[in-house]
Amino acid sequence: MTRVGIVVHPARPAAVDAAGRLIGWLREHGVTTVRVGDEPVGSDETAPPERFAKGLDLVVSVGGDGTFLRAAHMAAADGCPVLGVKVGRMGFLTEVDPEGAPALLQRVLDGSAVIEERLAVSAEPVGGDWFEPQWALNEVMVEKHARHRLVRLAVYVDGSYVTTFSADGVIVATPTGSTAYSFSARGPIVTPSVPCLLLTPIAAHMVFDRSFVLADDQDVLLEVQGEEAGLLTADGRESQELPVGSKVRIRKAANPARLVRPEGAPEFPLLVREKFDLPGDPGDVSTEG
Repeated sequence: MTRVGIVVHPARPAAVDAAGRLIGWLREHGVTTVRVGDEPVGSDETAPPERFAKGLDLVVSVGGDGTFLRAAHMAAADGCPVLGVKVGRMGFLTEVDPEGAPALLQRVLDGSAVIEERLAVSAEPVGGDWFEPQWALNEVMVEKHARHRLVRLAVYVDGSYVTTFSADGVIVATPTGSTAYSFSARGPIVTPSVPCLLLTPIAAHMVFDRSFVLADDQDVLLEVQGEEAGLLTADGRESQELPVGSKVRIRKAANPARLVRPEGAPEFPLLVREKFDLPGDPGDVSTEG
């Protein structure tokens, strides 16, 4: 490992400070660091977002899950692994704190770190070019454009018509994204290793408002119908306008996210228990059976 990219939450002084200390550690170990754009950290080099991951061996995200998603998006096009350092509240993607990060970086240097691939999704226009294809680790969402209106979205799976949702929107999420916006819309929690896509309506104004769990090789097409335009958003990035009549195809992305996992990281059910503060005391539960 000779070149590492740094992505930091610029509005969190603690994140900027942690990034600076990690850059110092990397420099002491002969590693060149690259920051994206004008982020306020003292790296050796700077690169624009569209070329940020070129030639990097690793991207380090310092902040929360939002910072990690931004880092993963830039890293995915070049297949670069991402290490998430959490500053602030515990997230599902950022698992190591700043104090524990050097030990994990050392494992990356040694070639002994565990790198886990996570399914991602991509969205592309059908029959037009009104937006560039969008990659997402958590979810792609098509939602209403006007605040006090609904959007009508016809749903097709593998070319077959399923239903038309009158709703605030529709989410197509990955298992990784099942604990994000999809969860807020009453979607299921799914272990990240399960190969599937989750299709969940947002506040559907109809009797049927449940999620679909689809195979990861299935193809979802959403068509904007009615009189209201829509907006497409991938992992919370800038929205893309969807005029009435437009169609969007969402499916498994060719390039997955690659996450550096800390040794001894908690299993996913335990992480869910901790994150959502689930009731019950493990000491009161029998271990038999």
